[in-house]
This record gives sequence, C-alpha cells and structure tokens, in this order.
Amino acid sequence: MLKKIINHPIWGERLADQAAKYIRFARRHNQFILEPENMDEYYRAHDPFILSVWHGQFLLIPTIRPDDISGTIVVGRHGDAELAAKVVKRFGVRAIRGSGAAGRRFGRDRGGAQVLREALKALKTGDCIVSTADVPPGPAQKVGEGIITMARLSGRPIIPAAIATKRAITFKSWSRLTINLPFSKGALVAGEPIHVPRELDEQGLEQCRRQLEAAMGQVTRRAHDIVGRSFRKIAPLWDYPLKPGLGLKSYQSLTGLARPLAPYIFKYRLSKGKEIEEREQERYGQASIARPEGLVWWFHAASVGETNAILPLMETLLSRHPNLSIVLTTGTVTSAKLAENRLPDRAVHQFVPLDNKSFITKFLQHWRPDLAAFVESEIWPNLILNACEQNIPLVLINGRMSKRSFKRWFKKPRLARPLFGRFSNVLAQSQVDANRFVALGAETVINSGNLKIDAPALKYNKEDFQRLKEALANRPVLVAASTHKGEEQIIAKAHKLIALDYPDFLTIIVPRHADRRDQIMSELEGENLSLELRTAARLPNRQTNIYIADTMGEIGLFYAVTKMAFIGGSFIPHGGQNPIEAIKLDTTILSGPHIANFSTSYHELFSRRGALKVTSAEELAAKIIDLLKNPSQHEDMKRGAQDSLDYLTGAMDITLQTLETYLETTEEDPR
Repeated sequence: MLKKIINHPIWGERLADQAAKYIRFARRHNQFILEPENMDEYYRAHDPFILSVWHGQFLLIPTIRPDDISGTIVVGRHGDAELAAKVVKRFGVRAIRGSGAAGRRFGRDRGGAQVLREALKALKTGDCIVSTADVPPGPAQKVGEGIITMARLSGRPIIPAAIATKRAITFKSWSRLTINLPFSKGALVAGEPIHVPRELDEQGLEQCRRQLEAAMGQVTRRAHDIVGRSFRKIAPLWDYPLKPGLGLKSYQSLTGLARPLAPYIFKYRLSKGKEIEEREQERYGQASIARPEGLVWWFHAASVGETNAILPLMETLLSRHPNLSIVLTTGTVTSAKLAENRLPDRAVHQFVPLDNKSFITKFLQHWRPDLAAFVESEIWPNLILNACEQNIPLVLINGRMSKRSFKRWFKKPRLARPLFGRFSNVLAQSQVDANRFVALGAETVINSGNLKIDAPALKYNKEDFQRLKEALANRPVLVAASTHKGEEQIIAKAHKLIALDYPDFLTIIVPRHADRRDQIMSELEGENLSLELRTAARLPNRQTNIYIADTMGEIGLFYAVTKMAFIGGSFIPHGGQNPIEAIKLDTTILSGPHIANFSTSYHELFSRRGALKVTSAEELAAKIIDLLKNPSQHEDMKRGAQDSLDYLTGAMDITLQTLETYLETTEEDPR
C-alpha cells in the first residue's frame, strides 16, 4: 500500500512534502550542539567531500548543508528510497539512485557501478556526496567497500558524521531506523576527514575501511552521549555482549530439568520410526565407539542433505591429513543409514545428543574434539555453549539463514549474539546469508558459496540404471524430485495434460520423505491414473502412468534416466530443494516459484536460461510439451546451466582453506 502511495504521481509528492515539513520542524525545534562548533566553516574547508552516515540515522541529514555547498545524496532503488529521493529534492539536494554491491560474491548488481560513475562525476564538478556507509540489506554499522572506492578514485576526503536527538523512535529494522522527535536536545558531530590514497593495495583499502568504521562508531557514540540517549538503543546485534542473558540461562535450566523426560521422548520418536532402538544411549551422550588416537574433528549435520554436502569435504580432509579422524553426528535415521554406507575410513557416525548440558558434557568428554563444525543452520544452544566452555573452536560451514529464521533471531538479540558470536568462523552460502549472520552477531563471516554446488555428481547403480532404462523403452519421462505434501496432486494434473499430446508419457515422483508413500497413493487414487510403487513393482510397465519412487538414495538413478526434472518444495512455500544435483547429471530442470532456500543458484540459472520457472500445473505441462517438441532447447538450457555452475563453484576450496588453518594450529599444539 505504502509503495503505491509513494509511486503515485500526486499522493507520492504530497507525502514527500509532509515528510520534508516534519524534518524541518524536528530540526528547528531541537536545541542542537555542534562538534566542531564552526561546522559550516569545517565543511567549506574540505568542500567537495563525501559525507558518511549510517543508514538508520539519516533523517535530519538533509538539513545540515550550508546554502553555499551543493550536495548530492546516494539512495537505493527500493520503494522507501523513492520517497527519500523526493524528500531530499525539497532541500535542494539531487539524488543518485542505486545501491553498492561491495562484497557480494554472487547476486545481481543493484546499480553500484552506475552510482559510482555518477558520484565521481558530481564530486569532480564540485558537489558534495552524502552516502550511507553500511549498504542495504546490511549488516548495520559495518562499512562497505563502495564508499572507500569512491574516495580512492575521486581523491576527496570522507567526513564521518552522526546526528542524534534525546527524544527519538528507533525501529527493530536491520539498520535500527531512527525517527528524530522535536522538543529535545540534539547533536551533530563530524569527525576528522579520512583520505584514501589512490595507490593503496587491497590490504591498505581494508585498513581505511576499518578506520572509517571506527570513526563512524566514535561520532555516533559521541552524538548520543551529548544528548544523553543510550547508544544501545541503536546498536546492531553484533555490538551486544557475548555473555548469555536470562533467556539462554532459562533455556539451559529448563532443558536440565527436562532430563528425566528424555527416555519418553526417545520412545515416542522410536514409535514413529525416527530412532534406532539399539543406539538409544548415543542420544544421552554415551558413545558406542572408542575415540581414535590423535586429532579428532566433530562435524554435525542435521539430516541427509547436509550430510551429502559435507561428505566430499570430509573425504578430502581425511585424504590430505592421515593423522586426522572425524566423528559425524546427525539427528535422523535416514542420515545415519547414509553415513553407514558412505563414510570414508577414519570417519565414524554417532547420533547427536539431545540438547541437554549433561548429555553434551558426556559426549565432549569422550570425544574431546579439536574442532566442532556445524553445517548450514544447526544452532543448538547447549551444543554451542558447552563446546565453547571446553575451548573447542566452533565453525559454521555452508551456513544458511532463511529470511524467516533471521527475523525470529533478530528480534531476540540477547539470544542471538551469545550464540552466533561464539563461532570463530562462519562460512556462508551467499552474501545475503553472510549479511544476516553478521547482523545476528557473528564476528568473522566469509561468503564461501554453497558446498552442494561443488559436490560431485550423485552416484547410482549401473545395473539398476540399465534395467530401468530398458523398462522405460524410450518413453518420454519427467522426474518430479523431492516433492512435498500438496505437490503430488499438481504433478498428477500436469501429467494428465501432457498425456493428451503424449499418451505414453511417464512421471516418476520421488517424494522428499519416502514414508509418505501411502499418503501419496491415497491422494492420487481418484485421479484415474495407473500408479506403481517402486518398492512393490520395482520397475514400471507400459501401463504405468505415475511411478512413485519410495526408496532412499536413488535420486541420482532417476535423474540419470531422464532429460527433464521438476525440483519440488517449490510449488508450496517450503523454499525449494537443491537444483544442482539434477544439473550435474545433464538433466534440464523446472521449478515452482518458492525457491528462497536456493535463491542464489536459481538467480544464476534463470538469468542464464539454465532453468525454467512455472507457477501452475497448466504452465508445467505447457513447458514440458514445448521441451518435448523442441529438443534443441535441452542443449541450450544445459549450456546455460553449466555456465551457472562454472560461476557458482569455489566453495570447497574456500572451506578447505579455512578449516586447514585450524588443522595447522592443532597439529602444532594438540589438545
């Protein structure tokens, strides 16, 4: 609604008029203290310059320009920035639209290059530039590379500045957006100018970036000290203390009190097929295997997907370092079976202990790991806190933070900071994930990319492949992979539409969870289709319309026998599943609209036409029919997909390089 108002030719301008009036009112009805006192002369002495402000603290910035200094401000391209551009125009300030993309290993350019060109041109003609030092979407109050590059190429100084008022409203947004209120004390503080020599190397530029970051922190704190408002009200999460607060202490106490319930929880999960009876003691931290001699690293992965992602990493580490052993913990029966079949020598599997301090203490006392590496988004408070108490270095690898999870954590800074801040390294799947981890309190974050992209192609049994290929007898086939509840009926509807043009068309459904087989059969029973279960029929016959692959670990086989795959979890708001596995077996992929879990991969695939997006059964059927009628599209899409893979790879090398720094340390000084 607000976006429509902002973009409306009449109401947008009226809203901007009112906003500008409020800004003037707030500035006029606050008693401002200036540092330095001769602020206008200070600005004139360095004109033209680059004024650096934090993103969330910019409301009154348009009011500080002396009349004889012309100014240009950098604002983004999103809806709120459209309003900002209209507002600053009322103060005689021109706006350059766009956002910097500094540090983004993957993802689209938001106009950063164009912004830089226009800003340099403005500085050359005598305009001052106002720019936020922290780039949306964050992390807040961390200086990006864009403003440093602007200063280096222009030769003009950066002046760090901050405005604060005693009375203000601060929102719980990523930038701690602040609305300054009238009728109180205000402060405007400008720091010493920072010059960035043109000839600096990468290390020198990083030093300048840190210098500006420190200066911005100083002027911001000073402005808040002057007016008597707590800096904590605008502090980002990474500035919160690492010491566990009441919430975490309460969690530890409650999980401790719940210890007697553990056997009952186990029995309930066992009745649902989610536990293995003979391995119950592992859930209580009691190891079933002796600790190997020498160095031991502990890897923890939630389930099958995360385990598949790190198996190649573990294999490489073990092959490179003969004195290293690995204990892998997971939480599901399927991942335990996968580990049993695929773990390399000197790697063992245990079920992860329940998140209870006494259970975890037992586990750590037995294994005495020299490093703990958690995979993707496994954040268990007692696991993290107890490992840290034992001085075990913590690393989060292939880190992923969904938008929904980020919002939940962001609202609880006293929970988030003590947990994420305890990781000595966070290796994030994308720059968006990296920004979110920093915003939540992680201190050393690297955008490493996604390990799943670097993983080798899935293996499959060659004899099973040959038998299935013969059974298919050149029928056109679609694999619907990793489907979730609600998607199979959409797939069945698309199948019936395709069969109107291709009567011998076969759909192979590979559900994300094989134990949903009975539910799927029941849901599709009234669709007037011939259904077969792989566990019952083993192979489809000529009359089979839909073949339900209710087995584990065979997805590579099904990708290998088809040219087309729909990647599930994307017709429903689940966030999608991994598209890369299919691509590595030369399969053309289609996806629904809900792909947030793999947004970076899909962005590259869609931009290079290496994948197709569909939003309904009808659209899926139409795309499949088009692919069947135009086989050359497969080759075009395969080339686009391969180009995407070439661009996205590299996570394995970065992850190995980071982890091996710990190996060097522990080899020199073993625990």
